Amino acid sequence: MDSGAPAMSRDDRDGGEPDGDPDGDRLAKRAAATVGPGLLYRLLLLAGLPALGLFLGWLVPRVADEVAGLKWAPMKGPFELVASFDDGWTAVAGPVVGLVLGLAGGLLVYVLAMRVTFEDDTVRIDKDGESRILARAEVAAAFLDKDRLVILDAASRQLLRRPTDLEPADLARGFTAHGYRWLHEDPYAGCYHRWVRDSAELSAAANAVLKAREHALTKKNATDAEELREEVQRLGHVVREEGTRQYWRPLRPEAAED
Repeated sequence: MDSGAPAMSRDDRDGGEPDGDPDGDRLAKRAAATVGPGLLYRLLLLAGLPALGLFLGWLVPRVADEVAGLKWAPMKGPFELVASFDDGWTAVAGPVVGLVLGLAGGLLVYVLAMRVTFEDDTVRIDKDGESRILARAEVAAAFLDKDRLVILDAASRQLLRRPTDLEPADLARGFTAHGYRWLHEDPYAGCYHRWVRDSAELSAAANAVLKAREHALTKKNATDAEELREEVQRLGHVVREEGTRQYWRPLRPEAAED
């Protein structure tokens, strides 16, 4: 089936640099550099969350008695617990506990945030305590699909598709400065089809995997959904989702024939 997908030239797959180009060689040999959370994001996590925790720690003891006395109050149990303590103690301890929890939460989110590190011949993506290392030769292009960083290989497979809070401009500079092709949109966006159960355009195996993946998405099981996404690609198709709705496209026809 003709997907209508635009083909990537050899130069495109090599980040736009022709073979033997000295500028391309210099880009590949640049010192390692990392694209991480921006200043605004760091301020939100490391100052905003502690400030919010401090405010809530001050507020909750002052309203605990009133909320605990309401018949249909949400989260009534925690307010009853706070109201059971001495007012003088909670007035001091509440803000301190809130500040500590806010700071701890901000630090945890900051540590687990995505970072993209460019080295001589690899790009490493760290997120949520996991690392993925891709060789330069594997990477044909990268782009943002809404809030997800997507990295394609020459056959249009998605080597990586992960949520990110990194600034688009920072990612674009990082990839292009190190000789990778950065796109402003998905070059295959027009090739996707909405998946329906037992689609006649797909094999029985692909339909079965997509059905299992729909269940994983419904249950919000990100690990299973990612593993099943890889399985769909092994069957010759690329899949993305919007909520629990899945959309698929074939790999580039010339890749499917290899």
